[in-house]
Amino acid sequence: MKGITPVIALVMLMLITVGIVGLAYAWFSGLASTQTEKGVSIPPGGAICYKIGGNNYVSVVVQNNGATSNLLPSDFIVATVNSLDCTTPTNFINQYFPSAGIAPGAGATLFAGRGSAANCANGSAFAAGTYALVIGTRTNIAQTQVTCR
Repeated sequence: MKGITPVIALVMLMLITVGIVGLAYAWFSGLASTQTEKGVSIPPGGAICYKIGGNNYVSVVVQNNGATSNLLPSDFIVATVNSLDCTTPTNFINQYFPSAGIAPGAGATLFAGRGSAANCANGSAFAAGTYALVIGTRTNIAQTQVTCR
């Protein structure tokens, strides 16, 4: 009977083992990186327009989709209402934001307040109409619309 030598059999077993370990490493490293990223979403009903004394106010709740990191105001690279930047401290991204950040799996109000077509916050009020909201971190961007009546 003829067969492969023990040396060739050992080399083949080592190559198979190294291949399996390489595949497992690639899969686990991809899984770990997606679980620690700072992703956000706007849950259903998380963006609303409401009235107080005849003025329209916009409120946006975001949810932390990451697994291990709290979201901080500095993690947001985009927060706009109709392309108007709301990320600066003078605007309302920091008005209601939790001081410890948003924990993984939790949600919190990103901003709420009155504004206008020219001022993200501290405006007289949002006029009747539909406003495009864009919220994002370096990981992803969440978009929705809110209608004020």
